[in-house]
Amino acid sequence: MNDLDISAESFQLKFDKFLMGCEAVENATLWDEDTYGTMEDYYAELLVSLILRTITADGWVSDREVNYLNQLFGFSYDGGELEQVYDGCSDMLNSESFDNDLKDGIARLRDCNARLADAFVELIDQVSEIIVRSDGFVTDEEKAEIARVKALLGE
Repeated sequence: MNDLDISAESFQLKFDKFLMGCEAVENATLWDEDTYGTMEDYYAELLVSLILRTITADGWVSDREVNYLNQLFGFSYDGGELEQVYDGCSDMLNSESFDNDLKDGIARLRDCNARLADAFVELIDQVSEIIVRSDGFVTDEEKAEIARVKALLGE
């Protein structure tokens, strides 16, 4: 097992723990499910959206990036399917409103549970590193995307 696979397994464990934390917050009625849907789905969607942005930042999707995305979230995309998914939501993902949704989502999570918000930011950092490393090389576009996300998160 290589370092990237170990990182992927670590991410999966942390993500599962994060989702359990989301469920506990929902059960404590600190989350407005009527407005935002389930907390687990809301933050999983944000995370996958960020990954799609990072994967596509350099203009192409490698098989290894797709494989790690599939491994991390239990998906079964091939490269062409993932590109179609991205094409269908690229306007939304690359909009300023998505950036605002991310910032608002982190703030909303911080209001519910600061430790859970910190865990989510850590997940973003870890998954960004996994996806970028899975490509085999890091392009300037990918570096810029990661820097932009970190700036949005206040890092």
